[in-house]
Amino acid sequence: MKRLLKLTAAYAILATAAFAEERSVNLSVPGMFCASCPFVVQAAIQEVDGVVSVFADAEQRTALVIYDDAVASLEAIIAASTNAGYEATVFDGNS
Repeated sequence: MKRLLKLTAAYAILATAAFAEERSVNLSVPGMFCASCPFVVQAAIQEVDGVVSVFADAEQRTALVIYDDAVASLEAIIAASTNAGYEATVFDGNS
């Protein structure tokens, strides 16, 4: 019985990982005006569990975020930037 429970638990973990996917999103962060702003945005977003990497660019006023969608949500990532003082929205390329 214990073996069956262990196998079931292992299968559940592997099945969840199989459906997880790394995603990327480009955020518009119009409040980044100085050279230190990207560091604040990156640090805030990097604190979200499931975020793999963040690259914020003050010149373009954008942040590229790669995250595990099984762990992190887009809403949590945007909230992290906003809570750090930098409102963020999904960049649609027309901004």
